[in-house]
Amino acid sequence: MEKWLKPLAVIATLVMFVVMIAGSLVTKTDSGLGCGNDWPLCNGKWVPEYTLASIIEYTHRLITGIAGIVVILFSVLCWRFYRGNKEVRNLALFGLFFIALESILGASAVIWPQSSAVLALHFGFSLLAFTGVFLLTGFVLQRDKMESMVQGPVTGGFRNWIWFVALYTYGVVYLGAYVRHTGSSMACSDWPLCEGKLIPELSGQVGIQFTHRLGAMLLLILLLVNLIYAVKHFKETRRDLFGASIIAFVLVVLQVFSGGFVVLFKLHLYATLLHSMIITILFGVICYMCLQSLKSPRPNVPRK
Repeated sequence: MEKWLKPLAVIATLVMFVVMIAGSLVTKTDSGLGCGNDWPLCNGKWVPEYTLASIIEYTHRLITGIAGIVVILFSVLCWRFYRGNKEVRNLALFGLFFIALESILGASAVIWPQSSAVLALHFGFSLLAFTGVFLLTGFVLQRDKMESMVQGPVTGGFRNWIWFVALYTYGVVYLGAYVRHTGSSMACSDWPLCEGKLIPELSGQVGIQFTHRLGAMLLLILLLVNLIYAVKHFKETRRDLFGASIIAFVLVVLQVFSGGFVVLFKLHLYATLLHSMIITILFGVICYMCLQSLKSPRPNVPRK
């Protein structure tokens, strides 16, 4: 069964990644009500009319449904194959819970009008669902290499640090989604300055946009500190955390610049989707470090 789990793990992660991008496409094109207030039907039909908004929204629903089936299959097979493994069980339940929650929230957003603050949660829950699948995939793909990667413990201080960084990152992600749903993406029409000022008047949409920029810049600093620590302490004993720290820093740099591209290219579709793609992978990598920070080398059991 294990030879089937690895390709299925990759497929499940890719499908969930497509769900994330499809959701961003729905938001970017204002297609959330492309099917009216009907769910699961689309304007009262199983096959929607051929309008751009309805096709984008209905395709997003279909992809989400397919992803749910693939993830359920993947999670059940992992649970059975790694029976008794608490990490597998918890990750499987985590991913399935947030897929269900994201689907319910998505349906309710169609049927009942939602505030921008609630709509921003939709992306956040989707991100958590993707992360659960991403981490379970990491377990499946790296299980044979784990012993060689985890050759030393981490301090409680680093463990608390990386979990704080993950929670902070989620806050930055939520604020970014809130920026989109409040129509504040172009409140600062230039970059890196905001309306030609280093610090603009912090009110209304400008305040929302600029606060997100400050949050992203602080995240860059936090992950730089994390990288420096990893280079000093993890290069030899924790290749998992060392490699992930490098990837996370590269991704956050790309994320900051992709945010600038969103403004400089006036909300171009590709720039917006790139911004969503990078933060999705970045959050997954940071959560991977959180999970790995809980692991220590296996004690050597003397032979009898």
